[in-house]
Amino acid sequence: MLKTVFSVCSVLLMSLTACQSQLPSPLQIQAVEAMPPLAAEFETEVLETDTHGDETTRVYRWRFVRHADRVETHNLSDDSGEVWRRLAGGDIAYQKVFHGQRQTIDYQPGDLKALAAVPDWRAVATLLSPAELGGLQADGEESALGRVALRYRSGQGEIEELLWLNREQLPALIRRQERGHLLVTRLAALYPTGQAPWPELRDEDYGHTDYADLGDKEGDPFVKSILPTLKGGHHHEH
Repeated sequence: MLKTVFSVCSVLLMSLTACQSQLPSPLQIQAVEAMPPLAAEFETEVLETDTHGDETTRVYRWRFVRHADRVETHNLSDDSGEVWRRLAGGDIAYQKVFHGQRQTIDYQPGDLKALAAVPDWRAVATLLSPAELGGLQADGEESALGRVALRYRSGQGEIEELLWLNREQLPALIRRQERGHLLVTRLAALYPTGQAPWPELRDEDYGHTDYADLGDKEGDPFVKSILPTLKGGHHHEH
């Protein structure tokens, strides 16, 4: 009887090990050219604990739209956004968007280089930086929005848990520690590009200010109000 029990346990253990070995570990990101266009809505919870041990939770809803050479995000909490564009030579241009004022601040590739703010395009397109992937190890599968998601965990680094939609090349959940806070980001909705129930930004509908021209407009009420939110804006020198 004991031999039978041990035999069954051994078979189960071998089966589980085989299932685990079929999962990519660590997580592998596809080439950026192969990432499918899509639109998604996320919810991020920020859990903070004060010096008295009291916890507070802030919740943010935001949108994400990915094309082959363009990524747009929209923070619904403050009606601001960002647009990243990958140009023909591989350089990246950036816009900080203020939807309420229908204005954008436009950064050319040279501006980002001068500010040491050139991003990794793969991180922009997947919401995961290469540095965060090294400590992730496969830990099974789950269902997310009716899709199979690969679960990864990490005992090191900022990310504690990740649910990854391999076909979509997008996280369904990211649980991470950042600056002493716990951030939990969950995928709330996913759409094919062009079928999301919100319009994408159209450049012609917005006024544009070049980052290089901010020094000439620091007396403008709008520019003055948004300078602290800009990359390098509150340290701008003309």
